[in-house]
Amino acid sequence: MKTTTVVNRRVYVLALASAGISVGLGRSPATGQTREAQPPFEMSAQEVPFREVADAFMSAAAAGDAPKSARLLSPAASAKAGADAVERFLAREVLPFFAQFKEVARSVTVARTAGVTGFAFYMYMVSKTGELRPFVIYVVEEGGAKVVANVLVDRLVEGRHCIQTGAAWQCPNFSG
Repeated sequence: MKTTTVVNRRVYVLALASAGISVGLGRSPATGQTREAQPPFEMSAQEVPFREVADAFMSAAAAGDAPKSARLLSPAASAKAGADAVERFLAREVLPFFAQFKEVARSVTVARTAGVTGFAFYMYMVSKTGELRPFVIYVVEEGGAKVVANVLVDRLVEGRHCIQTGAAWQCPNFSG
């Protein structure tokens, strides 16, 4: 059974053109702000097409398909960063991380993005060796299309990622 925690806070979307682009995006922290609460069922329905893009990105990266992975990235941020920086980011950070991908772990925390329509998906990958490795995928709407705005690999975001304790998951509680 998969556990999804709905977060009623905004997170800042980290653009590909951020300072960490030349060595990958995993260097930037995610932060949050209080947001007006939305019914969880409404948010859940809205997140589905964004999650589909995150899933497509994970599949492309796990297959080692750099061109497809690049096409799923934000065109605006990719243009600003430059093709070489995007290629380096994928080759050095993203594709090696997802090369070990077996499946997404059973727990995902979802948060809205700040300033733009979208969602941040805080997840763990189960590697081919059974290791849990944290990552985040930010998917936003840009020019009417849903695109990946940022990917943080091997990055645990405290207070956002669920934590496995024994056989159970302890997820952030944003209700109070």
